Amino acid sequence: MAGLTGALKARFLRFRKEILVVAYAVRDPRTPWHLRLAGVGLLLYLASPVDLVPVFVPILGILDDLLIVPWGLSRVVGRLPERPRAEAEAAADAFIRRYVARPLLFFVLLLTLLMLLWALLLGLLWWLLR
Repeated sequence: MAGLTGALKARFLRFRKEILVVAYAVRDPRTPWHLRLAGVGLLLYLASPVDLVPVFVPILGILDDLLIVPWGLSRVVGRLPERPRAEAEAAADAFIRRYVARPLLFFVLLLTLLMLLWALLLGLLWWLLR
């Protein structure tokens, strides 16, 4: 059981870093356009409250968040050119060292920020459509 917990923790930490690597890499002009497009799409899908498969569908609703997004991010990171990837990984490591000293606090703040962003967007949409 300890091996499984350790493997899940290692995968979560790698996933956290891959999110940042993709976020930095999509802004680099040396990153090919198709990887930029895939990276932006995955990051938007990850932040979006809308899923391709709704969560209430048994098993399949959770699979897209737990398997497809991390797999897609790993594929994008794995296909990045060497130089932009190395620079993005260094920037991601620096960000994690500087701002993520307390992972749970960081997660709560990030989740709060996402919820406020979506509330603002929904409020703006409601205001425009009334």
